[in-house]
Amino acid sequence: MILVTKRGTIFMKKAKLLISLLTIMLVLPQSIKAEESKICTQPSFIEVDILLTTEALAQNIPPEVVKAIAFVESDGWLQCKDGQPNVSPDNGIGIMQVTDARYDEERLKYDIEYNIQAGVSILNEKFGYSGVTITMLNDGSRDVIENWYFAVMAYNGIKQVNSPLYRADGERNYNSYQDRVFKRINESSNLNLNTALEEIELSHLNYGDNGALSFEKLDYSQEGVLHNTKHKFHPKDLVVATEEVNLRNVPRKDGTSLGKLDQEVVMIEDTFGYDTSISDRRNYNHFVWYPVSSELAGLKKTGFVASSYLTSFGKRISGAERYSTANEIALEGWDKAETIVVASGQNFPDALAGAPLAFKLDAPILLTKKDSLPDQTMQMIKKLGAKKVILLGGTGAVSENVQKSIEAIQGVKVERINGATRYETAAKIAEHLGGSPEKAVIANGSNFPDALAIAPYAAKNGYPILLIKEKADTINEPTAKLLRDKEIKSTIVAGGTSAVTDAVLKALPGADRISGKDRYATSVEIIKELNLPTENIYTATGRSFADALTGSVLAAKKGTSILLVDDKERTVVSELVSSKNLHNFQVLGGRSAVNDQALNLLFKASKGIYHTSDLSEYERKVIELVNVEREKHGVNLLSTHVQLSLVAREKSLDMKANDYFNHTSPVYGTPFEMMDFFNIEYTSASENIARGHQSPEQVVSAWMNSAGHKANILDPNMTHIGVGYEKELKHWTQMFIGK
Repeated sequence: MILVTKRGTIFMKKAKLLISLLTIMLVLPQSIKAEESKICTQPSFIEVDILLTTEALAQNIPPEVVKAIAFVESDGWLQCKDGQPNVSPDNGIGIMQVTDARYDEERLKYDIEYNIQAGVSILNEKFGYSGVTITMLNDGSRDVIENWYFAVMAYNGIKQVNSPLYRADGERNYNSYQDRVFKRINESSNLNLNTALEEIELSHLNYGDNGALSFEKLDYSQEGVLHNTKHKFHPKDLVVATEEVNLRNVPRKDGTSLGKLDQEVVMIEDTFGYDTSISDRRNYNHFVWYPVSSELAGLKKTGFVASSYLTSFGKRISGAERYSTANEIALEGWDKAETIVVASGQNFPDALAGAPLAFKLDAPILLTKKDSLPDQTMQMIKKLGAKKVILLGGTGAVSENVQKSIEAIQGVKVERINGATRYETAAKIAEHLGGSPEKAVIANGSNFPDALAIAPYAAKNGYPILLIKEKADTINEPTAKLLRDKEIKSTIVAGGTSAVTDAVLKALPGADRISGKDRYATSVEIIKELNLPTENIYTATGRSFADALTGSVLAAKKGTSILLVDDKERTVVSELVSSKNLHNFQVLGGRSAVNDQALNLLFKASKGIYHTSDLSEYERKVIELVNVEREKHGVNLLSTHVQLSLVAREKSLDMKANDYFNHTSPVYGTPFEMMDFFNIEYTSASENIARGHQSPEQVVSAWMNSAGHKANILDPNMTHIGVGYEKELKHWTQMFIGK
């Protein structure tokens, strides 16, 4: 027992010693950590960039705005100075210079993440006052950088020193806190933000005692181009490189150049990355890097581009093949769907008439193979939580085996709509559509383009799509019977005489034909004749039916239309894109369906005018030099008009493309006609052009040494300037307007 006790005693002593050592080991580091927490450690600028960007996105604020506020507030993203917290004379703390007593002072000093979170939350709170106590700009969209102008003012203080106008003379106050922040965004993001704020008048502002400021008017809509954050592009988004920019092998500005992108449509491949350039540790980037790809003339290019050079052009909605693409289209419009329409992905006839019924049932259209249900289609039926699936067509299109596979999904009932022929199937779909439609759409049942181009219109209006045999002289009985039974008094025929003959047209009730010389022209005429909406228009190949079929219901649901395209330059398509100022395209299908050549033709037709919002360095420099000259001569400074600059750029590009050097364009006419074409509003206008000068300094000097050009530059009646530069042959265009 003594031996045991002795051993026990020895064990206990060792245990006590061990516990004592552990206690020292545990307590001592805590003590050291507490001491260390009083030392303010400044993270690297890359780390700060990540912290600011992450928190801004988490709170749904453009990171460009948050990064610029942090820069202006803390004199360069500084949480600490010389190992001590960055505390200003007015007791602003840390990188965001927080003074709000609701937040823990010690944490604000030593915890940069907490400081950033607090500052961003305060900014978010200020934005919430938009339209209530501070002015709301435009539609209040959170992604538009300009819309944060007054929230940024409120972050610093709603006071007279931050008024957008000087009280004494009503001139624009670019020395305000928020204008310094927006200037920082311009400098660090390569943007030219729309902050002229010409809509604000002195009478709209109340200047109170002790420097107080309030707003008489609480909402404005700005003219010109607005800028969305460049941090929210997603994989498969389509973007345009707005000026010549390097494609890098890594997401760093010192990466190897893989070539140039210039006014070219590319696709985002993945989420963004941060610049980790070793050569510039003190890097206040307001941009990130996106991996992009393009494929032209069989040559695929991939690499990284800085986000500041990218402008949205739309997105691809695509999968690996047509069945997966149909699934992706479904996910664009539906989180859940009680009913799903399933059609053949291998043959079109039975599915042509399906869009109006699918739209009425709020059902996406998915695709199947004839003899087997693709696994991805089955999984999508489950994911959308369908309780009912409607099969279009007989067993010759969708087999019994497919039906049994769907019926095996728990909780799903299957209904089939079919007739002995495609014409009877279309009529039966119309019967299921129900109602008393005033019109019906008539299309060629032997081909797909015309029916699919008009399908969103038919779906949106509840008009059945009925089919006619190509080159037939009479109306088939199923179609004729449906027209009689529904007492339809008028019809729209989609397609030319090769699709639906004049004999059939005459036999149809109240028929009007919409057609073009080919399927592409017909899709254009459908949009024009029916005055269909084109905002965020969907595009699909005119060579295959699957993507347009499944996309037609989505287009109807989104309130827009479908334009059929291919990789040939088609004047009728270009004219539609240009005349309607189309600049955002939702592309149905992958590159095998709508290739990059087709997209670049759309971009060329759009002229890039309404979505290429960045001015080049040379263009900005010319504007700066012009205002230097005007200031020297005691003339009012000109405001940059981004939209006018893009028209001027188009004029320079037009001179190169059409090999002329003249104020009158063979395409657009006089400068005034060109401004009118691009909806520029003005009371007076003038233009200077030049060619061959190597730099902004050279061209401005040349203009100032010419009496006529100098008179335009110094004209006191002008209020705005736009500058466009074409670098290959060095065409320069200045456009001036008075408003």
